[in-house]
Amino acid sequence: MQRRGCLLAVLLLASASSSGHEGHAHRDAAPLSAPASATVPLAASAPVAAAAVGEALNRRPARVIADVRKSVLVAAPEAGVLEAPPGGFKRAGQKVVAGELLGRLRPATPQLQRRDIEAKLVEARRDADIGALQIDRYGITEAQRFDVSLPTQTLQILTDYTAAKTRREQLQTSLDGTVEIRAPRSGRVLRADADASRQFEPGEAVFAIQSDGDALVIELKDTDEGFVAPLSAHAVLSDGRELPLTRIGSGFDASQRAHVALYAPVGPADGLIINQRLRLQWPQTEAVSR
Repeated sequence: MQRRGCLLAVLLLASASSSGHEGHAHRDAAPLSAPASATVPLAASAPVAAAAVGEALNRRPARVIADVRKSVLVAAPEAGVLEAPPGGFKRAGQKVVAGELLGRLRPATPQLQRRDIEAKLVEARRDADIGALQIDRYGITEAQRFDVSLPTQTLQILTDYTAAKTRREQLQTSLDGTVEIRAPRSGRVLRADADASRQFEPGEAVFAIQSDGDALVIELKDTDEGFVAPLSAHAVLSDGRELPLTRIGSGFDASQRAHVALYAPVGPADGLIINQRLRLQWPQTEAVSR
């Protein structure tokens, strides 16, 4: 009995010592059976995935412009001031038909030349007035003006009067005449620079007219020396929609020291307007070519 009591005391002492050691020395230790991956927080791996997605796409700002292949510019044929037609100037977005009057250009005549024309016009008016008085004095009727059998003096009066009247009309047209500007084709106005408050120079654009509804392209510019435009890309619109694009041209603008690429929408291009800003993006693995 005494030996059995001693053995029980030794066992109780060993159990107490083991329980106290585990509760103090290894309270923060991870269980040995826990997998190693469980000790790595999930949030720590998120930036790695986000960075991978960001590096997979190239992004560049771009803008919508008119496609010069499908539009025509209407320019001032000579220097002058533009006058609006009845109803006013056409504005961007409005439709026009071929031959429609877009405005009248009043040529800008140099001041010295204008004074010379005005002086000649005074003389022509005086000669025409004298001729009219002579016709009334001699009683030349409207029917007689076309009779070649009239006396020589009467014919001379009629000839002088007709010449003076014609010269007067020509000089008046030189001062007050206008040049009509009409739409060369039917379509929609892409850009309208018509302004009656300033003078246009010869060849300066007044209107840009598109021949159909697909005359819009997207322009991408990049100043990076080694930039190469991709063959295809996507335009990201403000509402989140992605519009597939295909490259239709590329080059280098020496004046701006920038690479320029033009892209045309693949399919309908709803929601695009001139000068609209958007973003182009494409995978880094996208095949590129100059």
